[in-house]
Amino acid sequence: MITVRAERQKRVMNHAFRGFLMVSVCTGCLSVANAAVTEKEDKASHKRGAVKHMAVHASSAHRDAVARQDPEVISVTKARRSFNFGAEQRKAGNTTNLTAEDLVIHHVTTVEDIQNLVPNLTIQTEGGSNVPDYYLRGIGMQDYTQNNMSSVMTYFDDVPYTITAMSSGQMFDVASVGVEPGPVGFEHGLADTGGEVRITTNDPTKTLHYGVSEDIASYARSKTNFYVSAPITDRLQFRVAGQMLQGGAFRHNRDTGESIGRANEGALRGKLAWQPDDKTNIKLTGNWSQDSSEAQAGFILQDNNNILPRDQNIYATGWDLNPQYAKILGISRNSKPSYNDMQWSVNLNVDRDLGWAHLALISAFQQQQRHEYIDRDAEAYRSGDSYLTGSMNVFSQEARLSGLALHDRLQWVAGMYYNRVRATGENWYDYTDRPGKNYFQNSIHSQPQQDFAQFVNLNYRLTPKLHLIFGLEHQSDDRQFKNDSVFRYNPTTLAKTYTQVFADHGILTNQFSGKVGINYQVQPNVLLYADIRRGVKPGGFTANTTLTEQQAAGFKPEWLMAYEVGFKSEFFNHRLRINGAAFWDSYHDQQYFSYILVPGWGTVGSYVNVPRSHIFGTELSVSLHPVRGLTLSQNVGFQRGTYDDFQILNVQAVSAHYKATGQWASITDSYNGADMGIPKLTLNGNISYETRPVFKNYTITLQGDYSYRGAQDTVPRGTGTYLLPAYFLMNGSVTFKPVGGRWSVSAYATNILNRDYIVSRTLATTVNMGISGQPRFVGGRFSYNF
Repeated sequence: MITVRAERQKRVMNHAFRGFLMVSVCTGCLSVANAAVTEKEDKASHKRGAVKHMAVHASSAHRDAVARQDPEVISVTKARRSFNFGAEQRKAGNTTNLTAEDLVIHHVTTVEDIQNLVPNLTIQTEGGSNVPDYYLRGIGMQDYTQNNMSSVMTYFDDVPYTITAMSSGQMFDVASVGVEPGPVGFEHGLADTGGEVRITTNDPTKTLHYGVSEDIASYARSKTNFYVSAPITDRLQFRVAGQMLQGGAFRHNRDTGESIGRANEGALRGKLAWQPDDKTNIKLTGNWSQDSSEAQAGFILQDNNNILPRDQNIYATGWDLNPQYAKILGISRNSKPSYNDMQWSVNLNVDRDLGWAHLALISAFQQQQRHEYIDRDAEAYRSGDSYLTGSMNVFSQEARLSGLALHDRLQWVAGMYYNRVRATGENWYDYTDRPGKNYFQNSIHSQPQQDFAQFVNLNYRLTPKLHLIFGLEHQSDDRQFKNDSVFRYNPTTLAKTYTQVFADHGILTNQFSGKVGINYQVQPNVLLYADIRRGVKPGGFTANTTLTEQQAAGFKPEWLMAYEVGFKSEFFNHRLRINGAAFWDSYHDQQYFSYILVPGWGTVGSYVNVPRSHIFGTELSVSLHPVRGLTLSQNVGFQRGTYDDFQILNVQAVSAHYKATGQWASITDSYNGADMGIPKLTLNGNISYETRPVFKNYTITLQGDYSYRGAQDTVPRGTGTYLLPAYFLMNGSVTFKPVGGRWSVSAYATNILNRDYIVSRTLATTVNMGISGQPRFVGGRFSYNF
């Protein structure tokens, strides 16, 4: 049976690659027909863009987007006759680039919103907390214990955020977003297996700009943004930007009707840019944010204790804070499930033209304080009331050189990256309504770690059309798990009744990542590429749930061999852009949260390493400007993953065997050949039309977009409540603004069809809990920019 399935998967992959290659041939044929029209223009553009020394690392496209002459006017009605990120069309890789305009149109407020714009990307809340889980092309990690590094790295202004919990905010005053799939870390930052999300914010300007926007929508939701950017002297500029988000509570207590989910967030960012001479730019950035929002409360999918039935209303939830629990935590008895997260950071970026190379130095310090009360059973029943606290800081330093050599035939990048992390955490649980667990429990730990990486990337122009690429990265990651302890307290007297202290543990990851690739510029407007990459992500620890010594021992690094072919093309005088890629990933030692058997104790939750699996898929992106004012785009992502070697402990069978025999025995189920459960199909499209001037001085823009996400299985071979159903969303807007004016007014609706859908699920104690997506929101937006 396994052989037949393997043969069938092989035939499917062969057909997929044949189809992909046929598309490549067709685009090559189209390019011949269009070469006469575009070649002269493209060559002239390429010549104008040539520089003697260039920074060729991954975020260059986003700095280019920021550097446009009028960076402050985010017009949702702007008609373009060419596409953004033109330089990216000459680079290998299927990176999805988003402009500030894209983010405004599609109402992107948090990193989780980006998933509706990028093929094969999933970003989900971890159990209703402020921690996002990232999956790109099926590569990712459920950070259930909220103390590990993601398989998809998030960057803010070239600074990697190595702790997933710190990457959830700061989505305001953004210039661009880039999402790059596959192993990364060869040109900047830190290596990772799944890819990276690069978020670049707006820089200070040498002329005065300021602006404000107000967005008001259903459920009393409001979002306010502002910025001021101006020169102080000829060589010193500043920028201040902020955001405030309020309201928007669409969930409710099933018993009392009380609303929950009200946002209460504020953030500020300040930047100073100084050019002491014509070859140097120094930029200092400070960020601060406070999130005091009510939590993303879940609803009941299945109550294993059969106390309550499944919720028919996905916006219903429940909670009931124990007064004694509130007392020991030091919070109000009337508290709703909510966040109290504060984060700040300081970055210093130095760019220097050395003549023979370009030098970039990036120093950063990030600090976060987390306090999150989450009801993980969505009931007034006290079986999963958790309170997570954490204190984390990260210092990082990167030094990078880039330039040209061998008569400009060789583009090179070389650099080093170092970080030092200090993190502590506590995870409280109220178990007082669970039989045999009449206590409060607190699990604490500290996790110091440091990482030192070196990288080099070479791009050699063998002929004017043929480029060879080589990249190498080495990292040494040393992390420790210390002071891991569990305490239990009497729920009446609050006296400590149990103490368990575990030994310290440490793990070391010392591995190489690498890539080789080839680019062929068929025509000035058509690029073909292929590459092979190996990526590594360090190991980690199972924190916040420790009950036995074996849980604290740590898990191994994961690594990936990724194979990709792709093309990038533009036709009809840059009115049509078609990009595509096909990939095959061999996934080794995937870090997966499951169960282990501890003799003499029983089964406990812990991360394990899945020995081997594979994922394949395709991606296609089409953008079109057929006539003046009309813009269309479509993204298609298909992916499928299969476990090749994976044995899971059967918890029910183990418990039954112990009940019958009094002996613990390891009983496993084989998931070899099982589907990995990742969404197989993701689609998103957009259409907008800007009218010619009406009433002589105004334009109207009509815009609509949609997204589709296939079903997601959250456990291998899961069914019923473990399967997140597919969903389809539609949004639309109308924008009115003066021609060449600074203000605009928009009316919009999101989830126009008012579809019920589930974005994630979790099982912490006794309830399989789902997190609902947003219902229909109707709103208006006013903005003014000078």
